[in-house]
Amino acid sequence: MLRRSALAIALAPVFAHSFNSLAADTTLSDIVVTAARTEQKVSDALGDISVITQDQIQKAGQTSLVQLLAMQPGVEIVQNGGTGKSSDVFIRGANATHTVVLVDGLRVNSATTGTTALENIPLDQIEHVEILRGPASSLYGADAIGGVIQIFTKTGKGKPRLNASVGLGTYGSSSATAGIAGRIENTSFSMQAGASSTNGVSAIANKTLATYNSDDDGYSNRNVSLKLAQHFSENHELGIQGWLNEGTNHYDGGNITPLANPRNRFDFYGNRRQNLVSVYSKNQFTDNWLSHFSVGQSEDNLESFSPNTANTLKVRSLFKTTQTQYAWQNDLTTPVGLFNLGTERREQKVEGTTTFAKDERHIQSYLAGWQYKLGSHQFQANTRLDQNSQFGDKTTGSLAYGYQINAEWRAHASYGTAFSAPTFNQLYSPLQFGFSGNAKLKPEEAENRELGLQYTHGNHRLGAIYYKNNVDDLIVNTRVGTVLTPLNVNEAELKGLTLSYNGSWDRTQVYGNADFQRAEDADTGNWLPRRAREHGTLGLTQTWGDWQFGSEVEGSGHRFDDAANTQRLRGYTLVNVFTNYRINQDWSLNARVNNLFDREYELAQNYGTFGTNLFVTLRYSPAL
Repeated sequence: MLRRSALAIALAPVFAHSFNSLAADTTLSDIVVTAARTEQKVSDALGDISVITQDQIQKAGQTSLVQLLAMQPGVEIVQNGGTGKSSDVFIRGANATHTVVLVDGLRVNSATTGTTALENIPLDQIEHVEILRGPASSLYGADAIGGVIQIFTKTGKGKPRLNASVGLGTYGSSSATAGIAGRIENTSFSMQAGASSTNGVSAIANKTLATYNSDDDGYSNRNVSLKLAQHFSENHELGIQGWLNEGTNHYDGGNITPLANPRNRFDFYGNRRQNLVSVYSKNQFTDNWLSHFSVGQSEDNLESFSPNTANTLKVRSLFKTTQTQYAWQNDLTTPVGLFNLGTERREQKVEGTTTFAKDERHIQSYLAGWQYKLGSHQFQANTRLDQNSQFGDKTTGSLAYGYQINAEWRAHASYGTAFSAPTFNQLYSPLQFGFSGNAKLKPEEAENRELGLQYTHGNHRLGAIYYKNNVDDLIVNTRVGTVLTPLNVNEAELKGLTLSYNGSWDRTQVYGNADFQRAEDADTGNWLPRRAREHGTLGLTQTWGDWQFGSEVEGSGHRFDDAANTQRLRGYTLVNVFTNYRINQDWSLNARVNNLFDREYELAQNYGTFGTNLFVTLRYSPAL
């Protein structure tokens, strides 16, 4: 009862805005591209979209992208231990494999697990993040049942400027970054590099488990990015971009002493490398025709080390995904609206120490979209055909309508379909560790309906959105005899209400969101694992001259760690505080304390989380 009361108090002031669930410092005139694959004002987007700006990233003082996403509407995060440990993102209650993650327009996911290692993507490389909630396969193809997270790395503009930061914190945490970005005549560029590390906590917190080891499981990251663009005129741009990060992650696999060296305990660890490179050409051929062509390649490389069954040797396992991606989109402006016509091709290949029956596939896609605004009425329609070499053709579509009731009130309704393709593990994994793939799997299919209402008055924005998403042929690991294998057996029902508010009075700003959802197995009524029925956040900032003080409350109801709903995870309420001090025009100091009251909580059963922790950052960042 006490936990429920704490959560209710935390969320009581939070009302609604979710047509466009804005970040604390986002305005309705800001430009987004994810909601329709074209540039548009936030106020014109018919999708349920959030924007996390670079200024918000720096002022909040978060140390990881996973922490930052946990504060966003409709998003729940699960992390198996501390910083750098494997993380799952649930958008609107959908599975972790139901979120498409793009970095500068390219997918960087693992084709074996179906997820993206967001825990490995450094914040200091990010210019801004856009989060689109709801099915978006008609825009982005397979796997966008829950939504899309698009990450934009830093670009060059204005006079060339250096930037740098250093940070220190508890748990042996540290970071350092440096870069230069700007534009010289017709050439813009950005170069960034950084490194971070932490001693972390024990990944497994339950001392009774065989996998428990009392040592801290640390994490370190090295990263670099480059963007270079030549602007031949205002209408023609040719660019290249590259991005690389490497993370070394230690985890618990047991208190094992190798027989070959009885004085040493084995240290389980993994190295993960993510990289991408792409070339693009953006051309405004006529006043009515904008063309964007790109070709790129991304890699996700996970190399893990553990002992063999005799505890005498170090065993290496490797899972590597390579994706070559081509895209050509044309935006045509006409008297009856903006049309988007495009084609994409994605070639996936997996390799490593596990041999799959098939190790490559390709997806050829064709897409079309239409946006039109007529007085108080706004329309958006999208359709897409994905031809997958493994399971055939899938066509998805969406239709949205918005109505500006008056200067302050706006309503919208939408309908959309989506699907998620089985992963290589699910399809072709050989029998190992009691698990085997199933080559007969069908894609999961979804059908979503939603209604939204938004109110805007001066510096105050509030609203509400209701959604209902039915997912058919849900893939569930099911025991067949003694073997665990994935089957299309279940239907999931994802429905809920998202509320949020963003307002300011003089020097005070209040922002928050609350999600009330039911993510259930439609056959049994059981909750989907690790998804609460209520969760939300509330933030407040106060500015006095060069000082800014802020606080955040993050709350979640109870969850279950298993599909049978027998392993209950308690609800929790966390309080974080932060402060920013503008030393001068170029220098600033940030300090952040997470879990101020040192609450014990679990995001995943038996896995460790941080107690009270502090991180201080000194930043050099000249203004434009």
